[in-house]
Amino acid sequence: MIIDSKGKLFGKVSIIDILILVVLIIGAAGAFKFLKTRSALPILEKADTYIVGLYWEEAPGFAVEAAKVGDTARDLERGGVLGKVTQIQTDEAISFVETDDGRVVAGSKPGYVSYNITLEGNGSSDGFGGVIFNGADYQVGRQLIVKVGGAIFQGRIDRLEKKE
Repeated sequence: MIIDSKGKLFGKVSIIDILILVVLIIGAAGAFKFLKTRSALPILEKADTYIVGLYWEEAPGFAVEAAKVGDTARDLERGGVLGKVTQIQTDEAISFVETDDGRVVAGSKPGYVSYNITLEGNGSSDGFGGVIFNGADYQVGRQLIVKVGGAIFQGRIDRLEKKE
């Protein structure tokens, strides 16, 4: 007999063992097919140099001072490199405060600065006004947390243009 009284095939392997093995093989084949056909981001044919401007109204002065021209700027959320710092400009911080009579006025905060950091990085146009850096899409107005050199701070992209 092929199956004995204990439910073993040829007296060695149980039917449940065979069913588990079949399920594992089907699962592995399905996972392989999913990973093989899953479309990744398209390979960028041509990377151009883009100028990226980062701006923030209020950042600790010591953090901005830690960033230097030539440092690499990396988006901490997406992990992609945006480019190298070519210029850093600071100005008085802009803080918005509500007064007792309900008006909102702009002021400044000691130890804080506003900044403009200009970067140059390699990317490709996404065809919709944004730029793809390392597989991540960026547009003007995007707020992000960046690591520039040894400093981490927030910024907003205020300029994104192709370098001529």
